[in-house]
Amino acid sequence: MRNTEEKYEEYARFLTGESSVTEKEELLNELQNNPEEQKMFERLQAFWNNYSVEINSADRVWKKTAEKLGFDEKETGEILSLKSILRYAAAAVLVLSIGINSYFLLNKWTSKQVEMIEYSTKTGEVKNFVLPDGSKVWLNSESTLILPEKFEGETRNVYLIGQAFFKVQKNPNKPFFVNASQLIIKVLGTSFEVKNYQNDPEISASLVEGKVEVINKTTAKETVVLKPAEEAMFYKTEGNITVSEKPEILVAPWRDGHFRFHNTELLSIAHQLERKFDCEFVFVDEDAQTLRFTADFENENLEEILELLNKAHSFNLKKAGRKYIVSSLE
Repeated sequence: MRNTEEKYEEYARFLTGESSVTEKEELLNELQNNPEEQKMFERLQAFWNNYSVEINSADRVWKKTAEKLGFDEKETGEILSLKSILRYAAAAVLVLSIGINSYFLLNKWTSKQVEMIEYSTKTGEVKNFVLPDGSKVWLNSESTLILPEKFEGETRNVYLIGQAFFKVQKNPNKPFFVNASQLIIKVLGTSFEVKNYQNDPEISASLVEGKVEVINKTTAKETVVLKPAEEAMFYKTEGNITVSEKPEILVAPWRDGHFRFHNTELLSIAHQLERKFDCEFVFVDEDAQTLRFTADFENENLEEILELLNKAHSFNLKKAGRKYIVSSLE
């Protein structure tokens, strides 16, 4: 029986092209007989294809992936690395893409090593944590938050993949930074939400109270300041930030297991349903993806939500196992 490290190394060898034909066949056969493992591997493979396709050397994958995510040493002076399986950089990608509980080290250029901790959630999970400085965070489904075991120096830096709601302990002398790929959110002490899923076309930050600065790392450090009930939206294809009003009642309803959609595209809704209900949506055409809905769901199951959405804007829906095939009406 392989241990966890050996399993992740096998995944890494497959993705870096180091596996033999026989090893690849054995792994694929094994995954077919284990749906949970297969789903985990598919998520890793999709992430790998999106962010590391141009890399040929496994030794450089982790560094390049960190840069793609926006967690690069040029911006932060830091590089994250795995303690025990550093040479298999794909395993680091695995940790960041699916939230495996692991142990990290933060290598600073000063040669000082700081222990890192990770909080993560699985599909359908919502968890809350208290950070080392007393700040509180709620982590939505399929999310990962990485941070130092102790906030040292003049700043408090955390790294988010997924969605989280923060209540930051106020400290004017030590600003709190949420690194969310192309965006950095800077606060002194306030309540806000950040969403940074890799398969979503946008990154967003919404403010409940106080003030936050949202910094765009892709356009010479463009900065916007949010007021309460405002949302900053960064569209990855366009590379700029737009700010709009967002009713406070819509901030982080997922903490209580609710869905609230305000003029939201069906594609975005589908991604949220996938993370909650462990399903998959396949869109046949773009017209179906861009249908927009305003709705509020609290205790409804997946089938009830889809039925109500279909009544609001009719679309074709076919179920095949855990997959839902969506298309517009002809």
